[in-house]
Order: sequence, then structure tokens, then C-alpha cells
Amino acid sequence: MLRRLAPEELKGFVEEAMKNRHCPNNKRVIIGEVSDDARKRIKAVSGKTVKSINFDSSSIIHALKKPSHNLELEDLLLAVEAINTAIDIELDERKHQDSDVLIFRWRGITFLAEIHARNGYLLVFNAWRQKKARSRSRSNAARGPQGAHVQNETTHNEPLAGGVARKGNDGDSSTTVSP
Repeated sequence: MLRRLAPEELKGFVEEAMKNRHCPNNKRVIIGEVSDDARKRIKAVSGKTVKSINFDSSSIIHALKKPSHNLELEDLLLAVEAINTAIDIELDERKHQDSDVLIFRWRGITFLAEIHARNGYLLVFNAWRQKKARSRSRSNAARGPQGAHVQNETTHNEPLAGGVARKGNDGDSSTTVSP
């Protein structure tokens, strides 16, 4: 049974995941509840209802270990607030781990979350910061993290949000998911 972490425990969970990032055990925790307003927005976009927001240790490691994601620990701690207040919500055309994916853009951070409607939760599995360059130049920050762009029907192979490359059709237009 998963228990919900208090905000101060969440920081400890993230720090523990980074400290033990080579440990094969993947732990999942509840980090918050989906507000009534956010639940309505999510249902309008996806047709699905969720009640809680979860993290797992492998997703935290993925988001924080890549310098191109331009994240700090404090950014991940904002996931619940971002999901509950984001107006810019989009349903990704592709699935991640056989689950539908919602894209939340909020204050320069993009959060990707799998929808686990049967169990009533969102699993935040990736994040990156676009607008506020921290450890790299502004021109690099504007391009976003490598492998974070999702393109449809492009003329080259481009990694999807889940890290899988897909070859598109020549001459068709492309759509980029990351801001």
C-alpha cells in the first residue's frame, strides 16, 4: 500500500532516489492529490479521471541526471502545484509504457505524466525546464532537452518522449510537443 508523502518527506524521497540511483529497486509514492478543478481539466482533455499524483524513483533519476533537462530538485517538488494549476494541458498522441500521457506546461517547466485511470493516478515520469537557463547558455535552453521533443511525420528520426525513435514520412509537417 502506497502512502502519501508530506512535503518535507518528498524532498527526502527525491534525495534518496538520487543517492541510490544505481539501485535496481524502483519505489513509487503518492506526492499529492489532484484538485477538483484539475480533475475537470484532465477529464476534458483525456476523458479519464484521476485522484492522486505519484512519483517513482526511476523517473526522478531520469529527470534530474540529464543536464539537458535543466532541472533542480526544487523543480520536481513543484509537480503537484503544476498539475493542479496548469491550464496548458495536452494529451500526447503516443503512449508511454502502454499508458496515455498528459503534458503539463507550467511556469517554464514541462511535466509528462502517465494516466493510470484504472488505479486513479497520474505518474509523473519526466520533466524539463525550458525558460530559465541555469547551467547552460540561453540558446541551448531554448532548444530544450535532447530526446524530449516529440515529432510526428518528420523527415528524420527523432526521439519520442519515451525515448523511442520513430521515422516519419517525407514532406509532411511536424508538431513539437515540448514548449
